[in-house]
Amino acid sequence: MEKEQYFDIEAPIIPGVSLGGIQQGMEVKGLEKMFRTDQYFARDKKISLVTTPSLRYIEYWYMGGIIRLKVDIYDGRIANIIATKGYQGTVNGVLRVGMTVREVLQVDAGFSCYSPPGGLMSPNFLGICLYFTPNFDAETDSLSDYMDHKILGIGLINEFNAEGDDVYVMLYGLNHPRFNG
Repeated sequence: MEKEQYFDIEAPIIPGVSLGGIQQGMEVKGLEKMFRTDQYFARDKKISLVTTPSLRYIEYWYMGGIIRLKVDIYDGRIANIIATKGYQGTVNGVLRVGMTVREVLQVDAGFSCYSPPGGLMSPNFLGICLYFTPNFDAETDSLSDYMDHKILGIGLINEFNAEGDDVYVMLYGLNHPRFNG
């Protein structure tokens, strides 16, 4: 990793844990100075602040959005990390940004589409969502119509409600090992 790089765009994606060398859920205290410095002084604009409609999160895009960080303004933790076009790391050496939906299904036929956000999830790859289109509607669209669409991003999923239940398991009924006793 070059000295001026803040995040490693070649780091493996560890589902539900880390992406770009950043841990999901980590406090951004150590990154605050870097975010602020780049906002005002960096000529290369490696970090950009992106406005979001939410009053709860601030979103930062690294190198034009190759890595996107969503930070919860109430607890100062990274709530979401997404890798997009240009990210070189993979999930288990087989899933990467830019592959087609067809290629993903060849790796694991267990991937199913959920909407929103037009992402693929599998009980065999818990902790990630593969985003291929924001327009997919699971009630009216067929995944077979999207086979040649490219994976636009890979996001980490590790969200829990106040009771500590995995939100995605509850919503989508995924077979999560945490609940297999």
